[in-house]
Amino acid sequence: MPGKFSKFECRICGECCRGSQKVWLNPVDMERLVVHLGLGAPEELEERRIIVIEAGEHGISRPRLFFPRGPAGEACRFLINDLDEDGRLWGRCSLHGTGAKPLVCRLAPLTREVDLRDGSEEWMEVPPVIGCPGWGDTPPPSEGRALPPPELEPDIRKDLDGESVYFGELVKLEELRD
Repeated sequence: MPGKFSKFECRICGECCRGSQKVWLNPVDMERLVVHLGLGAPEELEERRIIVIEAGEHGISRPRLFFPRGPAGEACRFLINDLDEDGRLWGRCSLHGTGAKPLVCRLAPLTREVDLRDGSEEWMEVPPVIGCPGWGDTPPPSEGRALPPPELEPDIRKDLDGESVYFGELVKLEELRD
């Protein structure tokens, strides 16, 4: 997904799918997971501990993927670990190519901040994890390096616009509570 400005190429190591990563979801992500998993309603995602609800940015309660603890530590339940032909461990997302992969995962290593008052966006390139091999021999960018707006596929732009509306509604609700 990275644009022409990025030297990032995912090496399918799976490191960004382990540990204390927070994969925040929006309503479209949740609906796609419900359909993909053959569930009846988004509430089942929490009941089955696929997601948890917790305070995210600005203290707003939001859903995120739950990373259960396994023998190798916490990891996304959709991560498939295997050995490559050289015996090296690699990790692949079982949601890749299904349409159910969360927006934040599809965008990595890009991220954006949206000013919900005026709708402006600031794009950044953020290393998924310390030591991520996705930059090859090129040093990774400094944390949060600002970038020009990337060229986006229409379906990703549509999802981003929907996410902005969702976050705007959440902020309004939180302001009413205060």
